[in-house]
Formats: sequence, C-alpha cells, structure tokens
Amino acid sequence: MRSSDSFSHQNSRRLSLAALCGCLVIVTAILTCLMDSTSNTIASLSLQLSSYRNVSLHMVEEPNTEGQDVAAPKVPQALKENQGRKESSAGAVSTSPSSTMEEKKLDESRAGNQTVPLQQQYEEKQGGGDDSSYESLAKESRVVCDFTAPRSDTCWMDGDVRVLGKSSLVMLASPPTDRAPTHNTTWKIRPYPRKWESTMELIKELTVTVAAEPDQAPRCMVNHSVPAVFFSTGGFVGNYFHDFTDVIIPLFMTSRRFNGEVRLVVTDFNHQFMDKYQQILKQLTHYPAINLDADDRVHCFPHAHLGLFSHRALGIDSSKSPDGISMSDFRSFLRKSFSLRRAHSKEIDLRSRRKPRLLLILRKGSRSFVNEREVMRMVKGLGFKLITAGPEETKNISRFAQVVNSVDVLMGIHGAGLANMVFLPSNATVVQIIPCCGLADGCRYIFGEPAPDMGVRYVEYEIRVEESSLAEQYPRDHEVFRNPISIQKQQGFNEFWNIFLNKQKVKLDVPRFRSTLSQVLQSIKHQK
Repeated sequence: MRSSDSFSHQNSRRLSLAALCGCLVIVTAILTCLMDSTSNTIASLSLQLSSYRNVSLHMVEEPNTEGQDVAAPKVPQALKENQGRKESSAGAVSTSPSSTMEEKKLDESRAGNQTVPLQQQYEEKQGGGDDSSYESLAKESRVVCDFTAPRSDTCWMDGDVRVLGKSSLVMLASPPTDRAPTHNTTWKIRPYPRKWESTMELIKELTVTVAAEPDQAPRCMVNHSVPAVFFSTGGFVGNYFHDFTDVIIPLFMTSRRFNGEVRLVVTDFNHQFMDKYQQILKQLTHYPAINLDADDRVHCFPHAHLGLFSHRALGIDSSKSPDGISMSDFRSFLRKSFSLRRAHSKEIDLRSRRKPRLLLILRKGSRSFVNEREVMRMVKGLGFKLITAGPEETKNISRFAQVVNSVDVLMGIHGAGLANMVFLPSNATVVQIIPCCGLADGCRYIFGEPAPDMGVRYVEYEIRVEESSLAEQYPRDHEVFRNPISIQKQQGFNEFWNIFLNKQKVKLDVPRFRSTLSQVLQSIKHQK
C-alpha cells in the first residue's frame, strides 16, 4: 500500500508540474502577441510622424484597371500661374546678383543637412544604374519623398500611380493589405526647383497621397507603360537664365536616364516655353507632354517622379546626380539636340589670317552700353571678327545656338543673355562686364563659377563708378556708392533691383577695357 500511495503521489506531482509548464507557455505566447501588436502600432505611428522626411512605404501592388470614368475627389483650387515676371527676351532679361548671393549661402549652409538623397536611393534601387529595371521596381509599391535638399523637393512613387488631372492629386492606389494605416499618408509638393517662399507661392501645389482602401482610387482612363516626371514651368520661366537653371538642366539631370521612355507631366503649363525648347524636349522624351492643368482624365503610371533634381546655377554636381551626369554630358546633349558642329574651340596659329570670332550681346534699356559704337570699333580694332546680337536675334534659340557655337568669345554686360555660354565650344571664353556697385560676387556666382565645369574660360571686368550712369543720378557720397547693400536692407530687394539693375547703364572706359580684352586675344592666339 505504501508503494502504491507513493506512486500515486509522484504521478500527481508530475501532472501539476506539466500543468504549470503549459500555463507558462500560454502566458508567454499571449505576451509575445501583445508585444508584436504594440510594435506594429508604434511603427505605424512612426510612419505618420515621419511623413515630411524620407519615407519608404512597402506595399502590395494592385492590378491596374482601365476604361471606367470615376470622378476624382475634390481638392482645393490650385494657385494661379505667376503673371509678374521681370523680363522675357533672352537678350534683355537678367538675374539678380544680390538674391543669388543669398541663394549661394543657403546652398552652402544646407549642403551637409540632407539625409540620403532621393537620387541616391533610386540609384541603389536600380542596382547601379540599370535603365531596364523598371519592371522589378513595379513589384513593390512605395513613396519616397525628400524635402531636405536646399533647392528642390522631390518624391518618387513606385506601383499603381494614378494622376487625377486638374485636381493636382497623385495617388498610390496600392495600399498595404496587412496593416492599413488609420489615416492616408499625404505629402504636399511644388515641383519647381527654387525654394524661395515668394516664388513657391506662385507654383501649383501637388498632393501626393496613398489610398487607404483600393476602392478609394479612381479607375484608370489612360494607361502608360513608362514613368512620369512632373515639373512646373511657372516661377521665373521666361527669363533665359532661369529657363536653363530652373528647368532645362534639372529636367535633363532627372529624366535623361530614361532614354526617352518617359512622360513629361507639366503644371503651370507655359506654352511659349514648351514651344521654344521643343528641340531639347523631344530629345528627352518620345511622347508628347501632358498639360496637367487642362487634362481632367485619370492617367495611370507604373512610376512617377515629382519635382526635379537641382544643384546650382547653370550647373550639375556630378557627385550627387543620377549616374554621375555632369555639365559636360549636358553640353554634349545640347550639341546633339541642335546639331552643333564645334565641340572645341580651334587653335589659332599666330601666322594664320583667321580672326577669332567674338559675339557681343547688346542689351536695350537697362545695363546697355551708352557708348556702344565706340566699344564695337575697339573690338574690331584689336583683331576680332565681331558678331553682334540684340533681343530680336536671340529669340530663335535653334538659330542662335549655331551662332554661339561658332565663336571663340562671348561678351556682354551682366544679364541672362550670357546664359548662352552653354552653347560655346570647350576652351572658348566668356567675358562678363560687371555693373557698379558691389555686384561682383553675385555676378561671378551666376556666370563665373559655372564656367570651369563647362570647359569654358571666364574673364570679368568690373566697371568703376565713373563708368556707370548712376554717377549722373546720385552724388558720390550717397549710400548707393558708399554702402550699396544698405539699400537692400533698408528699402528692400525690389528697390535694390530697381536702382542697380533696372536704372543702370554702362559707359565703358574703352582704353581701360581694351587691356583686358587684349589679354583674352593673346590667350586665344597662344592656344596649343
């Protein structure tokens, strides 16, 4: 009996221990589930809080549907296109040295603040620049936005991207199926690469969003098999310098990698701009551009890039650009677009009778030559073959690009016409005449600093007070001469612009300037 009781007692203890272990296992499982749920909740919250940083949403792609017209959700009316631009002709327009100096400081101060640049993330996703890998990208649905770059905001979307025409809404129609967010994730972007508050207010805002449920997305009316690149032709477009700095160069840098298999989706649509640069645009895309302002259909894309990469005035930072694209690549692209013959400025033998060709940009009104004829006689007398171009000659960009490419020297008073330096052959020279007073740094930033990356030599001549028409308008002890920057601080930028850029003309000290131009001539004749 004792043996039987002992055996029964042992069995009872074993059963109790087994039950205790089973309870522990169940409790552990419950705690694990609770921790996973909490982790998912925290992750979702983190996603919402980081919506204005670089965000990657990994989602399941929803099959594309077409043929049904579904009304787009209502959104606020977009801002109107800028109607108050400074000037419009390539030979007569200009940029602001003062505002550009502030822009340069902003670029330098923010250069180290960017997280992982969007183009770098895209490079990594592309596997080192494989242009044929769009299908692999479409297997994932995601939105990546970068608002940290100093000049431009950009967003990249992979998956089922639906563009709701006039409503300015761009929607990713394939939300995550395993954990739908409590609220749509939304980004706001103005696709123009100049983040000045006063400028951005005039650029139409696009809303990038993710559908919370598949049935919230409108059905496709037009399906596209290629990516879309969104940009604005508002802002300062119409000013020749800004045409290239704010749109043409950034658009080349952003879309060139697609080798023409891309759709350009344009907001703040500027018909004059699109017509003027048709020869450039047709080299970037095989398809007609979409006017987002006038199209109320639902367009569907496998990928979309909103905004343009932009680095500096008339320049590209090849260490940051997709595939390491450089200004040398851009200039080669221009030569192809306009069938320009000269890649390099030819050597001139000292014994040769060939005269180096100099193109003089002649402005009308502000920053024009008071003694224009005297300047022209001096240029010819030095031994140059002189070609002159005013506002009318520069309107036809195709014809004028040929003229610029044919010369050895491009010369003019500071103004947007000097942006034609992009068409010069390598080793040619650009000569910038800088107005009075205190504008040298800004003028140098706009046209001097971009020159080396273009393979172009740069020479500047800063006029003295005696060479400025301002000497006849203000006494010599006036703040205009003693402390020009105080004008901007005390009276604002518009008055600064009005005095130093709109009211100023140049009466060149021809003997003094002749010395500068003689050095340019000697450098050309000694090329080897």
